[in-house]
Amino acid sequence: MRPEVGWRPGGASEPAEAVSSFFGMEAMIQRAAPTPEALLARFGLDAFRPGQREAVQAALDGRDSLVVMPTGGGKSLCYQLPALGNDLNPARPLVVVVSPLIALMSDQWRRLREAGVRSTMLASGMEDGHNAQALREIAQGETQLVLAAPERFASGAFRDALAARRVDLFVVDEAHCVAEWGHDFRPDYLRLNDAIASLNGGPGAQGRPAVMAATATATPKVAEEIAARLGLRDWVSVRSGFDRPNLTFDVVSVEGKGAVARKRAALLYALREQSARPAIVYCGTRKDTEEVAGMLAQAGMATATYHAGMSPDARRESQARFMDGRAEVVVATNAFGMGVDKAQVRTVAHWALPTSLEAYYQEAGRGGRDGEWARALLLASRMDLGRLIRFIKEREMTVQDVKRYVASLRYEAQGEARLTIGHGELGERQRVLLSIAERAGAVELRPAGSDGLLVLLTGKGSPQKAHAAIQAARNRGWEAYKSIERYAADGELCRRRQILDHFGDPEQGRPTGRCCDVCDPDEGLKRAMAAAPAKARQRAGRTGRGSAGGRGSGTGGSSSAIAGLG
Repeated sequence: MRPEVGWRPGGASEPAEAVSSFFGMEAMIQRAAPTPEALLARFGLDAFRPGQREAVQAALDGRDSLVVMPTGGGKSLCYQLPALGNDLNPARPLVVVVSPLIALMSDQWRRLREAGVRSTMLASGMEDGHNAQALREIAQGETQLVLAAPERFASGAFRDALAARRVDLFVVDEAHCVAEWGHDFRPDYLRLNDAIASLNGGPGAQGRPAVMAATATATPKVAEEIAARLGLRDWVSVRSGFDRPNLTFDVVSVEGKGAVARKRAALLYALREQSARPAIVYCGTRKDTEEVAGMLAQAGMATATYHAGMSPDARRESQARFMDGRAEVVVATNAFGMGVDKAQVRTVAHWALPTSLEAYYQEAGRGGRDGEWARALLLASRMDLGRLIRFIKEREMTVQDVKRYVASLRYEAQGEARLTIGHGELGERQRVLLSIAERAGAVELRPAGSDGLLVLLTGKGSPQKAHAAIQAARNRGWEAYKSIERYAADGELCRRRQILDHFGDPEQGRPTGRCCDVCDPDEGLKRAMAAAPAKARQRAGRTGRGSAGGRGSGTGGSSSAIAGLG
């Protein structure tokens, strides 16, 4: 049943005159409630992108929604406009946006202020006094929208500031992080449902605010898990379509003798022109990251590297060099990308297969966010499949493994029923073990602010539930593997069609340029690979170790670079 739209008067204990006056005021406000089109005009825009109007209307109507739009599809506008529309409401309702990374929040905060939305953000690393001032602005009703990381809800001061306000809309950005088996699961997202329930929603909100879950990569199965995890009620499904018409998808199979040389030739060919940059090159290992960056630097490109083995300062410097244009190409592991909003990326190349088609499409979607042409290049090798299989097998576990892990947590807690796990301390296997233990009831998880994740040891748990969760994890891992294996191997079906089918999008793809290697092969790319002899393996330099801050000439001279492979 569609919830009633509009505001209702407060509690029955209020004086009758006040209730009548307030009701009359709200009735007038409701009649003057802004339309999505009016809010769009205030933002200085002429037309909505697909799905945006429906998402904005759901928020204005006080309804929960699950908004699935491709990267660059304009998800942020869906909650920025409702915040702008709260100007006319004397109750000064607030929009709360949860984002996973500071870089993402900082960029959105800048854009909000430029658009005239009174907003603030709370995060670690801000200037002295900023967070305290932001809390005052929230509590006093001076801000319309607040951006915060999920762990911020562990802060009593933050919760107190929110308690002083009516929250009309709670937004979970990058909502796939809440899906336990999504490609970017984050434990801090697990208890957002509790945070939502603690907030004061507007009249008619059934106690809590409307919730908008927004993501770019969610299969129908992951979307259902997001809705369940966040407790969405009578939610509006907004799926704008997954097609990125301005992206060209190329998959290059590199096998047998000389495979590495052909990979190098393909990458250098794809990046040879200045118009193919800025570019992101994703690698599967830190070693490959360094070596590929060194190769590109030798070819005359200004490069930067980014991976978890670098210090935080070095990673920040690499990201800054790429964002401000000092580096044309960033060569990175999948640690790079989320929250990096560089609209004019022209090429996203994968030196190795990612773990799933979802992860691939999220990373490939970082190209062409300005709407102009961009290329997504996947260099596929059977060796990569072996790496992914090993990765899956390394994650396999038994109920006894889960019991031993919980016992280790209990030992670490030193007799207490709780302990805190710091940010970044969980390895991939530990993350899965902790998740299964939580599903089995052996632990409960809470955000612990800047300290990380609070783990409550319950002293109980169901082996049957643990076994079921282990089986589910195993199945999801193999499903993810099969999705990227099929995509890389199927040279008969349009690559765009394969992606749309995976995400359950029946719409016809409408490429604005060359579609893919299946529908319209790049003959120049084929010739460049054919010209690369096997001996190039020895002749290509391995100077990657010094490439993190290295700078090429930036001239792009690709013909000489490819000739050098001979």
